[in-house]
Amino acid sequence: MKVLIGPNFMGLEKGIPDLQTRFPQYEFVYCPDRAKLAEEIADAEIYVGWMNRDLFLAAKKLRWVQSPSTGINYYLDIPEFVASDVLLTSARGTHAACLAESAFAMILAFTREIRRFILAQLEHRWVGRELRHEMTELTGTTLGIIGFGAVGRAIAERAKAFGLNILAVDLYPGDKPDYVAELWGVDRLEDLMAQSDYVVVTVPYTPDTDGMIGAAQIGHMKKNAILVGISRGKIIDEAALVDALRNGRLRGAALDVFAQEPLPPDSELWDVPNLLITPHAAGGTQYEGRYVLDILTENLERFLKGDLPLRNQIDKKRGF
Repeated sequence: MKVLIGPNFMGLEKGIPDLQTRFPQYEFVYCPDRAKLAEEIADAEIYVGWMNRDLFLAAKKLRWVQSPSTGINYYLDIPEFVASDVLLTSARGTHAACLAESAFAMILAFTREIRRFILAQLEHRWVGRELRHEMTELTGTTLGIIGFGAVGRAIAERAKAFGLNILAVDLYPGDKPDYVAELWGVDRLEDLMAQSDYVVVTVPYTPDTDGMIGAAQIGHMKKNAILVGISRGKIIDEAALVDALRNGRLRGAALDVFAQEPLPPDSELWDVPNLLITPHAAGGTQYEGRYVLDILTENLERFLKGDLPLRNQIDKKRGF
């Protein structure tokens, strides 16, 4: 049974010797050359990597795709894949810690004026008196988390240490940790927006979350609030956010994900006041490859035994 590992930036191929020893039933093949990927996937039953429609159509024996990423909307854009019996699993949960840290880094960049201090440093300006009175601490303020899965819960755990009051909404609210003040359904989204000083969006991108945070939702936010988007683009209406920032209706915003990536050089987002941009890199961690290999190893064991569903198996019709 052939397992093909495609081009990746995580070093997943380094795990092949150990995987081959543990699973002699599988033949592990690494193909770093995108030009040869269609040829290699033709007889593969398991594929680990990103794909487009042409690559999927070249796969004649495929039974399961393991995404190296938490996001799976690119796979779901392939209609033949969605209609097929090929299993899809994600790397959900592997980026919880680093995304949570990135979310707080973004918030602290505003509350501790880190952004403006860096800019002043580049100009050799000492701006302590100028900015000190604008610095705020998180103690006693309210954090709203939209999407209370692995990432949302990791953010909440860290928010507790900062002394924040925590609100959260989720499509399917589960158990509420004691340190979370409220965990509501998405019908209470506007209440969360209105009460929060900081709002972090962590929901996956699906047809139901497309444009979920638009002008109406942003309009419910406090004028001194900060909005952070770290899951996928198209969930936050970028035009509505630009309008709010340019008109001073928000203290600031930070985006790691965008409707179009890479962000075009002529995008108006680059020059919007009080918008912090990172290039879809918030999931970066030295442990990324190891985390994905842990999921792959567990799922290879389950797949051999026919133990379904696999870990992080996606319902392709629902989109998560």
